[in-house]
Amino acid sequence: VRPEPGTACFGMAHHHHVLLVEDSTFMAKVVSDTLGDEHGMVVRTAGSIEEAIEVLGGSDIDCVMAKQALPDGSGIDLADAVDDSVPVILFTADELEPLADDAIQAGVTEFVDKDDHLTSDMNMVANRIEVVIEAAKAN
Repeated sequence: VRPEPGTACFGMAHHHHVLLVEDSTFMAKVVSDTLGDEHGMVVRTAGSIEEAIEVLGGSDIDCVMAKQALPDGSGIDLADAVDDSVPVILFTADELEPLADDAIQAGVTEFVDKDDHLTSDMNMVANRIEVVIEAAKAN
């Protein structure tokens, strides 16, 4: 079975469905391939808020992982539009403190510093995804 376009679906250990919202096709490929290959997640990708909302409307997504700076708004804007039952992880290279209040009010569940961890420590990112999905299921 071949994964549909925009997905990484290889080792199916966890079967968590993650929507990665990242406008850099290179970063989207690196992150989705790693989460798929090494952590058994099914990763759909979107390059904008508009595309992400389209994907969310037609699929069973367990978690959204969104870049803060997107072509048509911010990760916080997207978090505000996502159903409260779906956890949102915001990744950004920006300083978190000025964003935190607005992000939390919009429904952001977790933060990842893009510079430090996104490509270098995908184990940490995968763990945060697992934790927020399990916490959302418990509520």
